[in-house]
Amino acid sequence: MDAPSCRFVTMRLLVVDGGATGTDVALCVDGQIAARVELPSVKPLRGELRTDQLCLMLGSFLGANTAVDEVDAALDGVIIGMAGVWSERERYEYGDAFVTAWAQYVSTDHVPLVLLSDAELLLTSAFGTDVGAVLIGGTGSMMLMRDADGLLQRVGGWGHAVDDAGGGYWFGRRAIGAVARMLDGRGPETLLIRPVANLLRVDADDHDAVRDALRRADPSRMARLAQAVLYYADEGDAVAIDIRREGARELALLLQNVPANVDVVLYGSLFESEAYRELVERMAVRPLPRLHDVIGALIERIHRAGQLPTTLM
Repeated sequence: MDAPSCRFVTMRLLVVDGGATGTDVALCVDGQIAARVELPSVKPLRGELRTDQLCLMLGSFLGANTAVDEVDAALDGVIIGMAGVWSERERYEYGDAFVTAWAQYVSTDHVPLVLLSDAELLLTSAFGTDVGAVLIGGTGSMMLMRDADGLLQRVGGWGHAVDDAGGGYWFGRRAIGAVARMLDGRGPETLLIRPVANLLRVDADDHDAVRDALRRADPSRMARLAQAVLYYADEGDAVAIDIRREGARELALLLQNVPANVDVVLYGSLFESEAYRELVERMAVRPLPRLHDVIGALIERIHRAGQLPTTLM
């Protein structure tokens, strides 16, 4: 459905940026963020869309925050960028479930819904409907570009079970693998045993305990090791430096088919490491500025346009 042609005199929007590790929610009024909260991740799981959990939290946020009362609870739209919602079928199923959950837990009033993947939300925040590309380095990794024909081109974003090279989960797997090789005598000594042991809640000096804990390691927690790898790389640990270099090379490969005249921005927790950002930039041989605030950039763009982007329902 095309965007409404009307321009709002006063625009009240609820924006949800739903990632794999957290959900950033903001109430925005006339281009300003009136209230904001970081909620747990409600990324859809296999067989569970989790729209009930999301709407329960949104209802609490809207009902309890004083900033909401000050601007009236009526909304002109809800914009959701949700990880794990990409295909047309996924959008339809998620959107239908969200509308039902919204009516049950938030309000029975109809509110226009804009539903995107989290990567599309990021791309729209950075470039609107113009040509541009985003490179994401968070729990996972991917590149999303809008070309001159308005078509989206995606590289990566396969999920940690398949790939996501250069992303946080990949870093964690590399760190744990390096420690396992060290304990076997197949690999060099590395200080990464310290954060790995800390994640596993054992003593790094007790190698038998580390071995036992590694065999029972929860894969879902591995992405937490990414920042530790980048920290120890900065401190000169050779194994961490090699992992960082390999990760940067993998992220640069995601950009290999992006034309040189297309602007690219970076987004994700891994780029909080300036050394990692600069390494990716150097390997990609192009400037790669960071986008720091997806919701802030999106709201500023919508406020200038004076109307909602394309709506789904």
